[in-house]
Amino acid sequence: MPGRAPGRMPETRWPRLLYVADVQVEATQHGSALIYRALEEYPSDRLRLVETGMPSSPGRRLPGVSYAEVPLARRRLLNSRAHGWYSAWLTWRATAHAGRVLSAVPGFRPEAVATVGHGFGWATAQAVADRLQVPLHFIVHDDWPRLSGMPSWALPWLDRTFAGVYRAAATRLCVSPFMAEVYQARYGAAGSVMYPSRSTACPVFEAKAPRTIGDDDLVIGYGGNSGPEMMSCLTALAATLAGRRARLEVFGPFDAGAQAHLLARSTAITFHGLVPFQQMIQGLRATSDVLFVPMSFAEADRDNQVVSFPSKLADYTATGLPLLVYGPSYSSLVRWTRDQGEAGEVVVESGDAALGAALDRLRAGHDRRGELAVRAVRAGRACFDAARGRQAFAAALQGRSQ
Repeated sequence: MPGRAPGRMPETRWPRLLYVADVQVEATQHGSALIYRALEEYPSDRLRLVETGMPSSPGRRLPGVSYAEVPLARRRLLNSRAHGWYSAWLTWRATAHAGRVLSAVPGFRPEAVATVGHGFGWATAQAVADRLQVPLHFIVHDDWPRLSGMPSWALPWLDRTFAGVYRAAATRLCVSPFMAEVYQARYGAAGSVMYPSRSTACPVFEAKAPRTIGDDDLVIGYGGNSGPEMMSCLTALAATLAGRRARLEVFGPFDAGAQAHLLARSTAITFHGLVPFQQMIQGLRATSDVLFVPMSFAEADRDNQVVSFPSKLADYTATGLPLLVYGPSYSSLVRWTRDQGEAGEVVVESGDAALGAALDRLRAGHDRRGELAVRAVRAGRACFDAARGRQAFAAALQGRSQ
């Protein structure tokens, strides 16, 4: 199959790269989008992808790239009460699957291996790199040792195992500077920052002039998932809509149960479903006055909120709209917003009272919304430009720091 031109980085020496991880490489959300966009212009004849978790959707894959599936887990057991014990067993057994991975890419001779530190495939990837004696490039987008759901007796072992792979990797790419900082202190190894980046196909808008709302509704936009962390934040937001001239436009995969839960708090919510990111960006810009960016306040989620990073900011800041940032002061989201010159209206107290006060300020603050939009656009350009993630990844492959 023909290789694609490497676009803006023609001097890059692209090694034959084997990707091995549980995280799907597809144009959707979160880690999947992060990796998809980092590899978007990688020459397809020098790239092979082996997905060890749930397979990606064929219609959302990198065009022209060879994908293979080597599942490490049985979904029925992962979704059972035995999840924690089964996860520990899968991690312990992960290195034994190196041969299966190599058999899935016959005739391909990798010069480097890349993986994502989520699930179980990262341990398999290290075994593959060791067998081939090639460098391992380790990408981390959430705090897996504290998210795994393994029983408490296994967590110290998991952290030691993860730390060993992290330290041994040729390069370590962290999704935020806050993760790089924490992981260096925790594991004693420096990491480079690879923020989520925009796609080459991403429409990017300048700041949208704020409209005069008058007696109309203030329209809040949200694009993302309906996981437990997000539902807690969206529930608080929905509660603020009651008694206010405000409504919520939601883009993302919300099933009937999630929709019913939110609609029970307010009927001023419209669900648009999961749509391609270009359509989401254009839809949010067309419908919304401000975009909701939440992170969890739950103490159980604290470690991950410190180091992870909301990938939606890459696309949010392309809309030209202001941001309503809702999260604890220690979260990467709030720290980033403040580091970028107050690039959003920040709410660091949980609950509908603080959120409601912020909505009232935004509704009344015509000029404030305009200034926040300008700041969001500026921050997005500095951090999430389409070439930025690929440049960070290319630098890692060449052993250069960013």
